Amino acid sequence: MARVRRAALAALVVFAALGPARPQSPRHAAATRTAAGAYHSDFRTPSRGSGGTLLRGPHGPAALRWAVRTGHRVFASPVRNAEGWAVVGSVDGTVVAVDATGVVRWSSRRRSRVFASPAVHGDLVFGGSDAREAFGLAGRGEERWRAIVPQDLDAPLLVIDGGTVLAVSGDARAYSLDGTLRWTTTLAGHAFGAPAEADARVFVAEMRGSVAVLDARSGTLERRVELGGFAYGGVLAMPDGGFIVGVADGTVRRFGRDGEARWSFRTDGAARSLGVRSTPALRGDGVVVVGAEDGNVYGLRGDDGSRVFAVRTFGAVRSRACIDRDGWTYVGSEDDAVHAIAPDGVEAWRVNVGADVDSGPALLADGLLVVGADDGALHAIGDAAPVAP
Repeated sequence: MARVRRAALAALVVFAALGPARPQSPRHAAATRTAAGAYHSDFRTPSRGSGGTLLRGPHGPAALRWAVRTGHRVFASPVRNAEGWAVVGSVDGTVVAVDATGVVRWSSRRRSRVFASPAVHGDLVFGGSDAREAFGLAGRGEERWRAIVPQDLDAPLLVIDGGTVLAVSGDARAYSLDGTLRWTTTLAGHAFGAPAEADARVFVAEMRGSVAVLDARSGTLERRVELGGFAYGGVLAMPDGGFIVGVADGTVRRFGRDGEARWSFRTDGAARSLGVRSTPALRGDGVVVVGAEDGNVYGLRGDDGSRVFAVRTFGAVRSRACIDRDGWTYVGSEDDAVHAIAPDGVEAWRVNVGADVDSGPALLADGLLVVGADDGALHAIGDAAPVAP
């Protein structure tokens, strides 16, 4: 669905409570942990809980557990904060925090529509809106700082380099956690898709059809990689220093560290001028998962781009996939459903939420998935029945 561009009145109420969240089982112990430090969460880490724990999604059968309605479409992807709450923005101009039982813990009114997915670092939340602003909020939604950016801020916020907030619109701007501007770099046009960071470099997909590679500490432009087509989605940074991005001509392309083309995968919709707008995600086994406008969710081998699987939905897939600790994939579609794909590439279940799902799912706890939708709600999906320990 095309981006909605009209204002809406906020009306934040809980409209359904379909059951309490399932408590965690001892069988779902932490798989891996990261080094201690400030809690960090953004669109890149949709399956990581507090302390670095990788979470397990609902393997099914699954069902809706609750939904919390805002006053307009929820396009942004939710992120998990250190308290285990989902933080997400709405086109009604609010940023809300909702706990695992569906209770709204706080709400912050912004000056315009919020399309950008937020980022969490420690007890701070960072976001942006169509008021051409980037902002930092305290842990209960109070504004700590606000900065003006040159265009509407649509791309997800990203915390880079151990504590620098990246906001990309008509340019790329890096702020300290307290809102002090560290550097600014001009971009070749607007950015809609999610930026990425790897090995002290930042990758920004410029809508005009290129990826800008920047030094994360100074913002210096290292190179600009031309794609040959518009780029509406975001970038997946790869462990070797290269990146993968979808293009409006219906291809998914991988580039090496030096910007050289490695491979190009042509989706089934390319012949019908259907593009790729979702941001690719990476499974632990090296399979790249990406949705396309042709309604397919593709699994591609990261080393050569060959197809591993393709799962058909009945609408365009613009949602970024969430991958849990066991290699399960969760992704939304404009067929009004969230789809779960097992590691073998077979669709395990789908849950209809009643509206297009462009938001990327995230996990709040083992077995509990949250995602936004065009009905203006944040939906929670969990196991339909308790899992035996």
